Amino acid sequence: MTIRNQILSSQFIVGALFLSALVVGLGTVPPVVERWREELENLEWVLMAIFVTEIALRIGAHSPRPWRFFHKPWNVFDFAVTALCLLPMAQFVVVLRLARVVRVFRLFAPIQESDVIRKKNEELAAALHALEIEKAKSERLLLNILPLLISQRLKENHTIIADRYEDASVLFADIVGFTDLSHRIPAEQLVAILDGVFTRFDQLVDQHGLEKIKTIGDAYMTVSGVPVPRADHLEAVARLALGMQLELEEFNRATGQKLSLRIGIHAGPVVAGVIGRKKFIYDLWGDTVNTASRMESHGQPGRIHVSEEVMRRLDGKFSFEPRGVTDIKGKGPMSTFFLSEALD
Repeated sequence: MTIRNQILSSQFIVGALFLSALVVGLGTVPPVVERWREELENLEWVLMAIFVTEIALRIGAHSPRPWRFFHKPWNVFDFAVTALCLLPMAQFVVVLRLARVVRVFRLFAPIQESDVIRKKNEELAAALHALEIEKAKSERLLLNILPLLISQRLKENHTIIADRYEDASVLFADIVGFTDLSHRIPAEQLVAILDGVFTRFDQLVDQHGLEKIKTIGDAYMTVSGVPVPRADHLEAVARLALGMQLELEEFNRATGQKLSLRIGIHAGPVVAGVIGRKKFIYDLWGDTVNTASRMESHGQPGRIHVSEEVMRRLDGKFSFEPRGVTDIKGKGPMSTFFLSEALD
């Protein structure tokens, strides 16, 4: 109940109290009764109308189960007093007048009940607000693990999520010499360096509209064209690779480190999906992923190593340096290239 409605209800009750006192008071003066009998009877019926209307509204509030009104003793009392006040041919009996006075005072009951309900509603609203905050936190945490579209599907459908993409680009990046560095500096400093570098990479991934898949130790994996297909997926991942090199150079200047990156890129069909039940992970599988990983591991520090397929698609937009035929583990001899710069 709003403050305005409480004020109106209070005014209504004060008026009913005054009317009841007037009827009872005047009814005790014989001359008044004799002269104003009809007017007093009309006032009595106004009170009766108030009582009946109020009790009917309270019973109706329990619709579609109005009998629940009678589950509370005070409601039964109010109903009984209202029925007593309606006894015919007894309007001027003192007991009935007193019952009416009691009934007027009981008009405060709905306001008292509404205050309780209001407080309960406020408590419920506060609890729901806290629940919404926690839900938002959980959703943010979920988005740190899964892409938005995948997290939405996961919430709507608990079955296995697996999709095949006919064309996507995969990038692997590895910080060269980081394992040796881990033996020479404290763990806190090591984690701080890795966090500083990967945070910069995360921002680049967001700027280019790509999807970070995971980090494994000092290795960083991202994909373009998954889970949202895009025609320029390979160009976008190539620009990301160049940006990652520049960001690492800036990080080295700011921190005094001498880190370098080994990057590998390949494009082709992939399978993407969610695995796990307690700790979700969105991952990629397929020959394209394996080839991109091999491009990185067989690359050189400070260079972006790509397959012939990547060079063929991006030729004219980026400059490439032929590396020649390289024996790639698990793949055999392959013609590979180093991506140097964008031509625009």
